[in-house]
Amino acid sequence: MTPRAVVALGIAQCVNWGVLYYAFAVLVLPLQRELGAATWVVTGAFSLALLMSAALAPTIGRWGDRDRGALVMQAGGLAAAALLAGWTVLPGVLALYIVWAGLGLCMAATLYEPAFVIVGRAYEDSVARLRALAAVTLFGGLASTIFLPLTAFLLESAGWRNAVLVLAGLLAASTVVTRAWVFPHLRASSFAGTQDRPVPSDASEGAAPPRFAAIATMFALVSFASAAFTANLVPALGERGIAPAAAAALGGAMGVMQLPGRALLMNGMLADSPTRLLAISLALQAGGLGAVAFAPSTLVAGGGALVFALGGGLTTLVRPHLIQTLFGAGSGGYLNGRIARHQQLARAAGPLAIGWLASLAGYAAVYAAVAATLAVIALASQGVLGGIQGLVIEKETI
Repeated sequence: MTPRAVVALGIAQCVNWGVLYYAFAVLVLPLQRELGAATWVVTGAFSLALLMSAALAPTIGRWGDRDRGALVMQAGGLAAAALLAGWTVLPGVLALYIVWAGLGLCMAATLYEPAFVIVGRAYEDSVARLRALAAVTLFGGLASTIFLPLTAFLLESAGWRNAVLVLAGLLAASTVVTRAWVFPHLRASSFAGTQDRPVPSDASEGAAPPRFAAIATMFALVSFASAAFTANLVPALGERGIAPAAAAALGGAMGVMQLPGRALLMNGMLADSPTRLLAISLALQAGGLGAVAFAPSTLVAGGGALVFALGGGLTTLVRPHLIQTLFGAGSGGYLNGRIARHQQLARAAGPLAIGWLASLAGYAAVYAAVAATLAVIALASQGVLGGIQGLVIEKETI
């Protein structure tokens, strides 16, 4: 996989995330006004999309393991563009839900999961693989920074329908460019699938490797904490004395703060120690959340939020690298898809659960408990993952 192909895949991820994930937040208010519906009715369509994406994630991963990742991403990108264009002429709440249910399936086919499989199968060397994953997620991490203001500009200047049409055009164009610049290079370099670590032969058919449930639980809890913190950012920081406008600005900075760690990993640092990378990312999130919970000043609370974002950016990158390193690329797509399903469900539950608990005990107490949980997971991950690595090595020697 050439450097140009890696960059093109990363730019495509930026567009996919920007159009299918972040743009909706800007569209909520105009949709609410036009449909005459409550906010929760409008945002419910996006929640449905996340649930549909979660349901399809393992299947998308399995197709990627069978070298169909490129086809899946092409079909998903073009289908999403068509759905968005069609949505602009379909009125009503029912159409909103039908379109976003379909877009949820397209999310599963176009966001990080299939891209991670493609990269994982293109590199046998762990250092090269981590560099490529870091580059892809570095570009993907710019999606909110670019597409939130872009969507707002399009909305203000042309109305929501024309804004959606422009976004659909960008998505279609990105899909075509990816097909021309990325996918032609895959067959010649996608050799990792034939040189995998031995894993259970039925891993792609539903069985999971040893202690896989523990790994899935770890990442689900991290996603639960991340989604809960982001969704409750303004009221939580307000409890620490930070004004809503400042909290919102800090939220924008958090998106950018996910990038430095990914950029550092582009040099292959700790590529052979994915378990240590996971512990570092969890420790950063625990420390950042703890700082917000116990902050004696606004400055410390804001710094804690940025440290939390730095750790979250690393976790997104570490997960595919960890799974592909421990279990090989042959079933990495399916296993990552199963974890992604748990993560999506956790993201849906996190904001509501933490908001409710905070109404009873306050954000400081709740965030302190979550920070302690993340710290425990960081410590436990070394034993759990070390045990898995030992089982893999033992199996290799049999």
